[in-house]
Amino acid sequence: MSAVKSARPSKPADAAVRAQAEHDVARLEHVAQALEAAQKDLASIGGSLGTGVRDLRRDLTRLLRDARRDLTKMRHAIQRDLDRLQRDLTSAATARPVAARRRATTSARTSRRQTTASSH
Repeated sequence: MSAVKSARPSKPADAAVRAQAEHDVARLEHVAQALEAAQKDLASIGGSLGTGVRDLRRDLTRLLRDARRDLTKMRHAIQRDLDRLQRDLTSAATARPVAARRRATTSARTSRRQTTASSH
């Protein structure tokens, strides 16, 4: 009897992947909150700044805005990847094992050959 690996991942591995993904989402949320706080603090400085500092403040504001936008894009991409991964895992769990598919295909071919040979 040959040992055939199942296409379905084990439950602990699935849970570990899910836990890691949730942890990553929490980290991204933490970074988003930090960027938002930095933007608010930077906006409150404004007022009586010299020309050179104003330029630096403008550049930093642009940098923070771009970082938040990129973080949002990354969070959406990660969410899409997680959804796709979960869909793939679900379909792999419901799919027939490879050995069963081979057996079904082989037996169908054999029965066709026998039918064709008996008709000649």
